[in-house]
Amino acid sequence: MPWIEIELSPRVEWNEDGLEDWTQALGAFLTERGTVLDPMIRMLPGCNIVQLGEEGIGELTLSCSERLVILDGLSLKGNVECDFARFVVRFARQMGAVGVCVSNASSTERRFWKELGGVIQPDPVPLNESISREKVAIRQLTKFSLLVTYEGEPVLCLEPISCNAHAPGLVSLAQRRLEKMYSGTPLGFASRMAVHCPWNITREQWDDLLAFSRLQAFDLLEGIVNNSQEG
Repeated sequence: MPWIEIELSPRVEWNEDGLEDWTQALGAFLTERGTVLDPMIRMLPGCNIVQLGEEGIGELTLSCSERLVILDGLSLKGNVECDFARFVVRFARQMGAVGVCVSNASSTERRFWKELGGVIQPDPVPLNESISREKVAIRQLTKFSLLVTYEGEPVLCLEPISCNAHAPGLVSLAQRRLEKMYSGTPLGFASRMAVHCPWNITREQWDDLLAFSRLQAFDLLEGIVNNSQEG
C-alpha cells in the first residue's frame, strides 16, 4: 500500500534531547482525551520508537538520523485520532523534523492526510540486479549517522556501535585508529533500511551493500570524529 509523506520546513535543528519531553506531551494529550495510554520510548541505534500500547492508535518511530517522524497503524476512527494526527504533525515540526511519514493509511483516510499537506509516495519495487560496487556510495546524515546510497538513491542507514568482535573482511587503518581512540573496542555499524529507499532488497543485496560500503564508511566516520573534536 502506498505511503504518505507530509514535508515540513522546520526552523530548528532536530531536538533529540527533547524526545522524553515529547513523549510526556503525547501522554498528556492522550490523557486529556480520556485514554489510559502511557507512551514509552524504546531506543534503538538511530531511531526511537514511541509505543502507545493500544490497538487503533498505532506506533510512532522517530528516525533521528533522517529527521523523520513515522506514524504506523493509526486508524482515523473518530475525532480523537484525527486530533492526534494533527498533534503529531505540529509537534514533529517543533521537534525539527523534515517530514512526517504515514504508512498503512486506507483510501478513505488519504483525503485527511492530503489536507495536512500529505503526498502519496509509491511503494518500493524489487531491485532486480546484483549490487555493483561502483554504484555504492556513502554520505553523512546527522551527527555520526551515515547513509548508504545506490545509484544515488538512499538504501541503508548506518549507526556506529561497539561490538564484541570484528565483522568478517578487511579492517581498515581508519577503523583501527577509531578503535584505538575508543579504548580498543571493536567498532561496527547497526544498519536499517532508509525510509526513502525506492527498492525492496534481498538479504544477499543487503549483505553486499554493507560489504561494499564498510571501508568507505569508516573513512568518512574518522573524518567526522576528527572534525567534531577540532570543533
